[in-house]
Amino acid sequence: MTAEATTDQLAGAPDPRKRALSGRAAANNTAAMLASRIFAAVLGLLGTTLIARALPAVEWGYFSFVFGLLGMLAIITDLGVGRAVIGKLVHGEPAESAEIATSFIALRTVLGLLGYGLAMAYVFVLRCPPEIIAATAIAGLVVVIATPSHALTVLFQSTMRLTLVAAAEALARTVQLALTVAAVLWAPTLLVVVVPALLYEVVAVAVKIVGVGRGLGGPIPARHLELRWWGEMLREALPLSIGLGLIIVLQKVGLLLLGHFDSFESVGLFAVGMKFSDLVDTAAIAVVAPMTTLLIALWPAEPDRFRRCFRQATIALLALGLAALVGFWPVATEVVELLFGASFGEAADASRIQIVGGLLGALAHLGLVALMAIGRNVLIPWIALVALGVNLGVSWPLISRLSYEGAAIAGLLAQVVLLVAVWLALVLTLRMRRLVPVATVALVGGLAAAVIVAATRIQHRWDPPWILTSIAACLIYLLLAGGILRRTDGLTIRNLRGPKADETVANRASGVHRDDRHRDSARLRTGPDSDE
Repeated sequence: MTAEATTDQLAGAPDPRKRALSGRAAANNTAAMLASRIFAAVLGLLGTTLIARALPAVEWGYFSFVFGLLGMLAIITDLGVGRAVIGKLVHGEPAESAEIATSFIALRTVLGLLGYGLAMAYVFVLRCPPEIIAATAIAGLVVVIATPSHALTVLFQSTMRLTLVAAAEALARTVQLALTVAAVLWAPTLLVVVVPALLYEVVAVAVKIVGVGRGLGGPIPARHLELRWWGEMLREALPLSIGLGLIIVLQKVGLLLLGHFDSFESVGLFAVGMKFSDLVDTAAIAVVAPMTTLLIALWPAEPDRFRRCFRQATIALLALGLAALVGFWPVATEVVELLFGASFGEAADASRIQIVGGLLGALAHLGLVALMAIGRNVLIPWIALVALGVNLGVSWPLISRLSYEGAAIAGLLAQVVLLVAVWLALVLTLRMRRLVPVATVALVGGLAAAVIVAATRIQHRWDPPWILTSIAACLIYLLLAGGILRRTDGLTIRNLRGPKADETVANRASGVHRDDRHRDSARLRTGPDSDE
């Protein structure tokens, strides 16, 4: 194939393909999702603190247990199919993409119903308290709605049009907080305070349905259902499904182990830290979602740009996560007591540990997406299995001695193993120089540690208003970290955004070869393209 032929082929590519290849579109989508997710996470945290204050300690433990269980159901309701389908939507023909979209939505709907049934079976078989069974019956409907709702998000994600999704989630979270306030004021009982989470999903999916129907996102689903796509989706996503399932267990197992081997009071204290680590996870999702589409679109045609985008995304995610850690660590006790009440102040140390674990997990998540983009799905289950084995191996002795703090330490150790294993797999598979920013991670991490130590000593010695300590620590860290990133990687906000859409590989005569494999949308690459 000549350079001229390649240019003609790419110039005639549909607009969604061009957007998928655009670094600027990825940056814009990241900004929109990050703003929305942070807004939604803050409102969600406020709602959670209201519930924690309104419910008795045991009922708060029940509440945390139920939603921890529902979170683990992603093993069944997700199966990694969404990430596999993105490849088909990005590289597929319009007619096939429409069929795939319909089949994907239908499959996720079935998985949501299956997940609900498994949740109810779990609480019945284990003879959980009646309050937990009733709360699961109501809150479990979240899974039924959220699972197909995420399928709609994948459609928007495939064409880098996540702005509407960001707006939908922000609106839904606002409605949820308003209903949570009403529930806490007038009916502060377990079965009532779980209802706003259900209505959040109703609002979000309604907005997405309208957007997809009007062609504002990805491909408009076909009117007929082709079940033949189901087997292919599940088969191609199987390694990823197993790996992601094990990682979900890794993230949630501490909560369930505490519920069975310790007390529901300790579950509630452990859940406090999870709420803060969710803020870090929010940043991770905002960065990873657009990057998933971009990395899939770039590999294998542009390995250098693939490396650059992965490295920059890793650094950006690290900088954001460390900023949250720097702002939280010195004043953790004050923040926890302010939001959840003085009785929860003892959870501050576990919360610090869980935020560190959340940051490491976020970096590992991005690495897993890169492995998936290059077709190395088969490595993911083995990596996840090793990390989960570490978690389970150390959880029991640590929980028996340190309760919820022991569960937090076990989770942190597992995340360290997961991140190191993912980065090693990427380096050994791709053999690219400067793929993983190890030196930058060490420098910025060391800077964050120094700022944390200084701010913590100042807070303990002079006890200034905690908000001033937090803001000052963040500003000092961001100022110094920005200088480090400019020197080590030449990284600024401007070059993070990348070139304009008309400067992407979709319009440049660069001699890049995109052969017929990209037009063969009935297949998804499951192995490395060694010929490129």
